[in-house]
Amino acid sequence: MLRRTLLLCLSLVALTLTAGAPSLVVPVAELPTPAPPAIASTGDSAPPAPVSVADPAPIRLLIPRIAVDASIEALGLDQNRALAIPADAKDVAWFDQGPKPGQPGNALINGHVSWWTGSAVFARLAELRPGDRVLVVRGDGTRASFKVTGLRSLPAGARDISLFAASQTATVTLITCSGWWNAGLGSYTQRLLVSATLE
Repeated sequence: MLRRTLLLCLSLVALTLTAGAPSLVVPVAELPTPAPPAIASTGDSAPPAPVSVADPAPIRLLIPRIAVDASIEALGLDQNRALAIPADAKDVAWFDQGPKPGQPGNALINGHVSWWTGSAVFARLAELRPGDRVLVVRGDGTRASFKVTGLRSLPAGARDISLFAASQTATVTLITCSGWWNAGLGSYTQRLLVSATLE
């Protein structure tokens, strides 16, 4: 019996080698079926729910009263340790080293009042009044709605540390140039600040 089995195996090998490429053919029915991998049971047969990751970073600023619809650039400080300004006259810049709009604290957003081509994004910022709405659209599509609470002006070189103070109230301060153009300094003489509180 052993001799007959050995002879049959050698015949199959010889047939395979003479029929083409040298390979050992084993019928599929004789291959062992692997056991399925073990899966730890959690006691719940339902698949896990997908995890939603919200993106609270601001991407767009809307101010209906003065027809502002601007992209938001995330920027920090420039080489003079002043707030970096947007590269485009139609954009605004959010100070990304502070809170995001809608989170506790004061989010700072600045924009140009004018550009070498004419008016810029915040050309009409001084027209805002208490009660006007400021909307910030986030990366996840949600919106933070703020209500204007006041306007004030500061000299251009002033450093107002209260803008960076910690707070449990979510506020936003919109900043642009105001006053008159000082050609010697290459800057406007004042800064207009518009404060708004989360509704």
